[in-house]
Amino acid sequence: MKTRIKELRLEKNLTQQTLAKYLGTNQTTLSKIEGGLAIPDALLLISLSNYFHVSTDYILCLSEERLSADSLLADNMHRLKKYQHLISLYQKMTPEQQKDLYHFLCSILNSNEIL
Repeated sequence: MKTRIKELRLEKNLTQQTLAKYLGTNQTTLSKIEGGLAIPDALLLISLSNYFHVSTDYILCLSEERLSADSLLADNMHRLKKYQHLISLYQKMTPEQQKDLYHFLCSILNSNEIL
């Protein structure tokens, strides 16, 4: 477990002090946990899980699956809202604007596929 928390922290380029402040704990506690000298309590474990968007099982090395189902769902919902907004904008365009946009997108993607 100690390596997972440190790995996650370093992936985000965070110091122990910065992460500890966000989590409402102190740097010494986090240092002990990362060093294997202490174990996070349940509330801290949940806070770590939420902050890093990984499952508690991943932090505890009980799973290699980083993302929890809730995180995946939240991420998919965020993407869906963005896609819906783009479709809404597209639908407000005139047919000529839609055609121009389509050709523009094909050109920047180097796609020769024109429908």
